[in-house]
Amino acid sequence: MKEHVVAVIVHWRDVADTLGCVASLAAESGVEILVVDNGSQEPIAEALAGHPVTCLTSGENLGYAGGGNLGIRAALSRGASTVLLLNNDARVTPGATAAATGLLGSDPCIAAVGAKVLSRTEPGRLWLAWGEVTWGPSLVALHGAGELDGPSYGSPRPVDWIAGCAMWLRAEALAAIGLLDEEFFAYHEEVDWCTRARAAGWRVVYCPTAVVLHRGGGVAGGPGAIRIRKYFAARNSILFARRHGSRWQRLRLVGGLATRLPLELLWHVPRGTVGEVLWKLRGVRDGLAGRRPPFETLGLR
Repeated sequence: MKEHVVAVIVHWRDVADTLGCVASLAAESGVEILVVDNGSQEPIAEALAGHPVTCLTSGENLGYAGGGNLGIRAALSRGASTVLLLNNDARVTPGATAAATGLLGSDPCIAAVGAKVLSRTEPGRLWLAWGEVTWGPSLVALHGAGELDGPSYGSPRPVDWIAGCAMWLRAEALAAIGLLDEEFFAYHEEVDWCTRARAAGWRVVYCPTAVVLHRGGGVAGGPGAIRIRKYFAARNSILFARRHGSRWQRLRLVGGLATRLPLELLWHVPRGTVGEVLWKLRGVRDGLAGRRPPFETLGLR
């Protein structure tokens, strides 16, 4: 049966970036494109007029997880066999989808294929190859991040999780595992999904020939990006631990945070950037207490 790939691009701001992502898919033969206007601060529908793209609209910012799910549901309803989920600041290089779907086709137990993600500003350097859950104070380790591309990242391999900015997801796996957990909103939603997939017996695989360029920032880019990232990365580490961690793993994560955060405060105070740590602390507090994120204060709604 012919592969039916539907790309889902989540747009919240930066129309030019979204149009660039759409343009990068032009060389990917047979890929249908959906753009989700995710309660956007910069509406995209008018700019997409004349492009071979379907635009979906959300009434509010649902986060990368919720906006992605809106597009994934639409893709599955169109009969997609593979859904390519993309940040709007990603650029898919020619042949990436063929490489990813070829790997998916080689093993029916592969739930998702992840890209070799290179920096848009320095394409010889990795933005991320794959991730590992370590249960340290950052929860995860980022393999290849900031390193020069080389032979160490040249072979496919099963991994803990793949970069959420470019994921080729098998439709059968989505049906079996479910979609992204919208409670994460943004950050670590891909770690959660890949962890659920692996727990259910599926494989998550890094594909070095599926190359994507990424600027970073994406859905949470622009003003306030640092505080958004600090808050949700911390809050969602706690949420992830509550979902998946053993008692020892949860204690390791919280203990690492309790040790590191005071040291971070000491480092940031003389530099006038203590606000970054305070947002991280607030994220930990809200994660532990199960509080609603301050979307309005963060400028997300």
